[in-house]
Amino acid sequence: MAVLSRVKRLRSLILELPQQLRLAYCLARDPRTPPAAKAALGGALAVILNPALDLPGWIPVVGQMDTIALTVLAVRTFNSQVPEEVRADVEAQIRQRTSVFDQDLARGVSAAVRITTVGRGLSKLRSRDPRPAVVPGPRPWYRSAESMGGELSDPGVGSHPPSQESSN
Repeated sequence: MAVLSRVKRLRSLILELPQQLRLAYCLARDPRTPPAAKAALGGALAVILNPALDLPGWIPVVGQMDTIALTVLAVRTFNSQVPEEVRADVEAQIRQRTSVFDQDLARGVSAAVRITTVGRGLSKLRSRDPRPAVVPGPRPWYRSAESMGGELSDPGVGSHPPSQESSN
């Protein structure tokens, strides 16, 4: 029974998290939000996302639940520290889909579409090129038999290094 209640609580936290994060994102970008609240949110999220902390992530449900619960707690705390009139204004913008989040999301989607379009255009240009793509291989660091005009002999066997005569 305890596991079922934990799963229900986890589900409600997961459903609440996107709304709280969206509000926190908009409030963090709003210049009317106190800098101390922004710093506290940044610090809390840094602690939550820090891989050096060994929270029980390997435990199914419980490991994920504590991270989600801490994130919701940090974001809720941040959202509650912002003055009420600022929060009400930002919530109205979110409902009207005119918030900073919506603007940034639209810019991101637009950029992704442009990048995809450019990528598709480049791949079409490559496919139209009648010349095969020849990528020169690395130059060999050794001398092959072909470059010597026949077989190579081991320079250490039966051969002498050139003598250096000194003139006195």
